Amino acid sequence: FQKGFEFSDLLYDDVSTAFDAWEWTANLGAPAALVAGAVLVTLTETREDFAPRKLDAHWVRVCKQVTRFLLLSSFALEVVSIFVSTMTGSVLLGHGPQEVAKKVVGYKAPLALLHHHHEFEYLTIQLGFLQGLLHWLAAVGLEVFLPKRGDTKSARRMNNFMASCLLSLIFWIMAFYNHHLSFYSDYAHMVKRYFILFAGRYFGFLRGGEFRPMCLLYGPSFLLSAVLGWKAFDVGNRDDDDDDDE
Repeated sequence: FQKGFEFSDLLYDDVSTAFDAWEWTANLGAPAALVAGAVLVTLTETREDFAPRKLDAHWVRVCKQVTRFLLLSSFALEVVSIFVSTMTGSVLLGHGPQEVAKKVVGYKAPLALLHHHHEFEYLTIQLGFLQGLLHWLAAVGLEVFLPKRGDTKSARRMNNFMASCLLSLIFWIMAFYNHHLSFYSDYAHMVKRYFILFAGRYFGFLRGGEFRPMCLLYGPSFLLSAVLGWKAFDVGNRDDDDDDDE
């Protein structure tokens, strides 16, 4: 039975398999860090340009807000992937092998070990990296697609073409990922399973599970973020100051 990141009585079939699983978590941290760095650059370069202006069309204001959300959420997802992969690597290297043959689970692959003993962590690493990458690509596509002052017709046609290429790339990445998945039927199945595990681990006390003191902090924080997010995407208000008009 898993309790957070600590598994005091956990034993693996084979320590060498656990070491190989640790290498997988370590190797995934590098590309996640690269994506996070690219996201920060994009967020910094587009911060002023993507502040909604009162003269913007409604759909433009919505797209600007969505783009900023995609960039920030992409950075957060990549950081989560890096953090959980690092912590899971410490767990993988902190436990010994089984000594009682009848308790051996029988997995042979490193990812099978991760999926069996640390499914929540495995999904967090996978989903955090891929979803963060998709959010970044979608944000870049929106940034290219949105009209800008001084754009010519030929520039707009080129921007539309580049944005459609990025959209096609996102669809292809999803198709490629679904074709190479292990343990799950498709990406949607992974997401569904993740939210079930997340709710059971961090909000299971609502159904008689173990009470977590930290829920007194992250529970209200999630609610506050939801309220602030609703207000942030209420882009119908055109009272924003537009310094460009001065």
